[in-house]
Amino acid sequence: MRHLACLCIFSALLTSLSAFAHHGSSGQFDTNATVEFGGNITRVRLVNPHAYVYFDSIDETGEVTNKRCELQSGSLLKRRGWTKALFKTGSFISIKGSPDRTDPTTCYMKEITFENGVVASRNSEFDEKGNVLVSSEGALEDGSSKDYHTEEHEEDTHHDEDGHHDEDGYHDEDGHHDEDDNVDTTSPEQTVELSSRERLREDGSLNIAGNWAMVRAGGGPPGRGGSRALLTPAGEKAVEGATSADNPRYQCKPTNIIMDWWFDMMVNHIEQTDVRITLTYGFMNLKRTIYLDGTTMPANYQPNRAGFSTGKWEGDELVVKTTGFDEGWIMAPLGSNPGGPPPGQEGERQKRPPRPDGEQGMPKARTRGPEGRPGPPSPAKNSKQMTIVERFTLSEDGTVLTRKYTITDPLYLVSPMEGQDKVTFTNDKYIDYECEDLTAERGSDSLGGVGVTRAINNEIESSDTAKGFLYSLEDSKIGTTISSTQWGYPIVLSLHAIGMAIMVGVSLMLCARVIGFASTIPLSFFAPYWSISLIGFVVNLLSGTALFFGNASELYFNMAFRIKIVMVISGLTFTKLMVEKAMHSPNEYDKGHKTLAVITLLCWVTAIIAGRLIGYTG
Repeated sequence: MRHLACLCIFSALLTSLSAFAHHGSSGQFDTNATVEFGGNITRVRLVNPHAYVYFDSIDETGEVTNKRCELQSGSLLKRRGWTKALFKTGSFISIKGSPDRTDPTTCYMKEITFENGVVASRNSEFDEKGNVLVSSEGALEDGSSKDYHTEEHEEDTHHDEDGHHDEDGYHDEDGHHDEDDNVDTTSPEQTVELSSRERLREDGSLNIAGNWAMVRAGGGPPGRGGSRALLTPAGEKAVEGATSADNPRYQCKPTNIIMDWWFDMMVNHIEQTDVRITLTYGFMNLKRTIYLDGTTMPANYQPNRAGFSTGKWEGDELVVKTTGFDEGWIMAPLGSNPGGPPPGQEGERQKRPPRPDGEQGMPKARTRGPEGRPGPPSPAKNSKQMTIVERFTLSEDGTVLTRKYTITDPLYLVSPMEGQDKVTFTNDKYIDYECEDLTAERGSDSLGGVGVTRAINNEIESSDTAKGFLYSLEDSKIGTTISSTQWGYPIVLSLHAIGMAIMVGVSLMLCARVIGFASTIPLSFFAPYWSISLIGFVVNLLSGTALFFGNASELYFNMAFRIKIVMVISGLTFTKLMVEKAMHSPNEYDKGHKTLAVITLLCWVTAIIAGRLIGYTG
């Protein structure tokens, strides 16, 4: 039996090997250039943090290339009336936008024209009939919306030629002003007449409960200015070698309690009682509890991005002090610089004439953040010693919540950073931020990460039909649960690993015995384990099917995935043959049995290797 235990351990070790990969992304678009794309829509993904529309574009030689363009966030688009119905599969669209710096099949959409002639910008709103709404401030003379106009000219007003930055000390970490992705119709909803909204609660404190969102009035920045981050030597060392791969937003994680409050103009939800206030951010679902009853931070408190917040009322002002942060980013690193000079032309900045009198020059050494118009803020980290003090006030009509903040970090910051921002009361829904970052997907219409180029032929129709079916699997309840929830994928993937370990473990144990390992154990002792192997197969089949639904359009065209499926079927078939022949044969040492065991072993090993390669092949 000791030999049998060794076999089990050996098999478990072989089958427990796994590999995980996560794609990062960066601000990859050259906003100094313009491209025009056109083609027939193949699909649209209204996800967070970046929604994308995919379409087949035909060139002059007759070749068809599937391209994609980034829209705003799915949450914000849905909030503004954008639906999948606008992007009817097969209909023609034309897009004006900024090109990707490295991928000629990807763009950053600035203006889109639908087949029915409707023209929309990134910031356009639609009514229930699919008509573009005119902003409350009126349409522009050129026919574009006011929001679109402000976004385009914000680069000239608030950024210099080297890139983007907002004047409150924080920036869109892609380097362009996205207000990107996602929506959950089951989220908290409110309908409150603003004229009847009470400014004060019964206890005399400000009434800040409800839904709030940042409104960028007149195209201005989210805040009203903020000091730059002057880093200590330790702060400089902490950001050495930082790249966009370190940016938490590209990993679908929150950045900090300041930026995330207004980022992408998501709807935030506030719950308020006499003893505590709960803030649930619309961006990345960051949740904070502000204790008003004197609760102190526990001795065993685990540092995190939200920190531990205590508050008190000082007249009509809520003063909140937050500590207990983990080490993270005040301003996360960017990748390439949208709006900046093209690669290879960075030296052009030194050739520019001095700025006119009254304008500030480039930032001083060791500074991070905004100061006039110097360009994009550089990365700045916070240590666990960071303290943030926020002061919330409410407008006289109770509809605008202003926050002034001071960030202090004696380890990484030479001096405190200060700034302020505003959010406005809204009846819009709070929406769960189901993050699915597609930024790293390159020119592929999701079919494996490589550009899809083909000549026009009669096979396209059948191919489109197949893709339509695959897309429907991804859009099903199972598919969206796997791809767009925080718990769906890890739970099902864990079940898949467990099922594989059981199924393959039993088979490898039997193979090793037939080949000659632990020969003192009779083969008949292994017969009951075949039933256990079948249980593992059922678990593996169900969990694997669910995982396929979550990413069907990529997996179906992935050669490693196809090899894995063939090898799993072969491995299971050969295992069953080995059970029937070897276990019931009077001659345990038949060479044919050993050959069958070796073939079975190779099938399972190939299946495991192919499974690990799925994330690296197209």
